[in-house]
Amino acid sequence: MSHPEPEHGVVAAVCHRRDEGTVELLLVRTKGGDRWTFPKGHVEPGEQPWAAAAREAREEAGVEGDVASTPFAHYRYPATRAEEGESLVAAYLLAVVRQGSPAESERRRDPTWVAPDEAARLLAAGGREREYAEEHARVVREAVATLSQP
Repeated sequence: MSHPEPEHGVVAAVCHRRDEGTVELLLVRTKGGDRWTFPKGHVEPGEQPWAAAAREAREEAGVEGDVASTPFAHYRYPATRAEEGESLVAAYLLAVVRQGSPAESERRRDPTWVAPDEAARLLAAGGREREYAEEHARVVREAVATLSQP
């Protein structure tokens, strides 16, 4: 399914690494701290969507790496700004090569590496509506499937 890339849309970095051959995904706390999510945010004017995903990963999780130039998935997410309705998020895979600390303003994000099953469970926790939990579970499955391809 093809989705348009809004010029100033919302993007997510699905950060991954391999630990003894097993894929791990990186989650961060939401701004309120009560739920887990992928590092994500809005594309700034003049910024490429994939570069915005890499910037969000660097700011929120303190990680850098090789980011795919095209999204592997799109998912729905509750409004991220008061004036918006539901957001359609473009998800980009980011292979982490360096991990430091989140930006000073993002220290509360608590970047945490987890196995894909645990990622799906944590992303569904916190009272999120069932439809969004299913969206996140689908993104986790698609990420693992994409990363499993030769």
